[in-house]
Amino acid sequence: MAHTPSHRAVLPKKRVRRTQERAEITRGKLIDAGKELFSKQGFDGVSAREIEVTAGVKRNLLAYHFSDKETLWKAVVDAIYGVMKSEFDQRLAVLKEMSSSERLGFIVRFYVYFHARHPELSRLMSQEATQNSWRMLYMIDNHIRPATAAMEKLVKETRGLDREAFVHWYYIMISATATIFSFASECQALFHVDPCEESMVEAHADMLVSMLINTSD
Repeated sequence: MAHTPSHRAVLPKKRVRRTQERAEITRGKLIDAGKELFSKQGFDGVSAREIEVTAGVKRNLLAYHFSDKETLWKAVVDAIYGVMKSEFDQRLAVLKEMSSSERLGFIVRFYVYFHARHPELSRLMSQEATQNSWRMLYMIDNHIRPATAAMEKLVKETRGLDREAFVHWYYIMISATATIFSFASECQALFHVDPCEESMVEAHADMLVSMLINTSD
């Protein structure tokens, strides 16, 4: 006769699964709170307890799940760039069918649409880019440099820009694709329009592609 697992034998596995699910939910809440607070107040302007309160979790759970605030900050950055990489990778097949100029235009549009949905990335970078900290270097070494190197190669192929010229092109592109969404409150107060509205995002992308890329190629 086949042995049927008893209720006692099955129950611990269910409890472990539920515990793991609760842990993932708590980690997600802490990361979301970290995104909000780090991007608005900077790393030094946020306490571990403030993150826990914003996340709606019990005291000391940040240390339990992430050891310290530094580890949570890295998890926040990895999460944001992880979403960006995942969304971009989903479009790689389409990119292979495009010319170099079309690929560059597509990338500019991708940055616009991503920043419109995730303005916290630009705000977080603004908090860190003005100081030579371990956090800035972490973002560069783990996320920014690889993508920038590939972009520089593509810009050289399509626009013929050398390294010095690319530096200017890069910061014009980065600022132009992100600032309007990071400054959404100012844009609404100044011009009475929502820059994150779909037609505004599309118009912004169209204008940047026209300005940054010679589409007559």
